[in-house]
Amino acid sequence: MADALATLASLIKVNKQEDVKPIQISICKAPAYCYNIEEEKKDDHLWYHDILRYMKSREYPDQATENDKRTLRRLANDYVLDGEILYKRGKDQVLLRCVDAVEAKKILE
Repeated sequence: MADALATLASLIKVNKQEDVKPIQISICKAPAYCYNIEEEKKDDHLWYHDILRYMKSREYPDQATENDKRTLRRLANDYVLDGEILYKRGKDQVLLRCVDAVEAKKILE
């Protein structure tokens, strides 16, 4: 935190006292990842639907541009499909199971 504040302070030049605005820091009562889980989208697809579909059958989403296809291929390099279960390969090569919002809430609870 101190490094971040020092970096911010070195980026600006303040001439008057009224130019300085206080930085507000909030402390949450629950971990941030708990707030990050939302209900699935109304299109009935999981957040990882396109990656799973590409891993299974090398199919791209409908109306995908060439850039979308290239991005999907690059993303798929970080995932491993084991039967019907999709895993994301972490930086330390640990496999993280991809779950939907309902299952994530159960795991966190």
